Amino acid sequence: MKLKILGLIIAVLLLGSCTAVEDDSTSGSRLQIMSLTGNDIEGKAGSTTVFSDVITNNSIFDDPGVAEIEALPLDPSLQTATDSPYMDVLVDQIDVEFRRTDGRNIEGVDVPVRFTQPVSMLVPILKSSEIPFVLVRHVAKLEAPLFQLRAIPSQEVVLQLVAVVTIHGKDGAGNRVAPVTGYISVWCADFADTEETTT
Repeated sequence: MKLKILGLIIAVLLLGSCTAVEDDSTSGSRLQIMSLTGNDIEGKAGSTTVFSDVITNNSIFDDPGVAEIEALPLDPSLQTATDSPYMDVLVDQIDVEFRRTDGRNIEGVDVPVRFTQPVSMLVPILKSSEIPFVLVRHVAKLEAPLFQLRAIPSQEVVLQLVAVVTIHGKDGAGNRVAPVTGYISVWCADFADTEETTT
């Protein structure tokens, strides 16, 4: 009887030790987002708030983002003890969707439509890599709600969005790692263009 009770206790402890990351992964590695950045109001990279100009000097451009990603062992005890290439992670997909803090989140009406982009960037285990990706597509600036911002520059209307960035990958053995999600603020408007000087 005591052995049965002991066996039940061990089983409960083992089940309790499972995490959501382990449930979504068949790999011994995991990804961690260190930072998500883009361009500031002056177009300089490295900003944690992205300013997306819906039209710049009568042209439309994508807004780039950069994700700094670290690959780590799922088992914390291996943090400094492994260098197996099978634990390296190949990031192969980045999903971007948008939300508003006021709860109005109809795609193509209140927020831009979500999209997926394939990538191919190897992140060695216990190291980090910077992965460039498209944060706001130029196509989105030709559709609602961003297109409407072009008609009201004098009202200084700014649409504040939260970009939800989800990163997918697989380890060197082909096992999927759990997707990891991060967030970055994106402020969209028809910002004033820098005047070009002629000589």
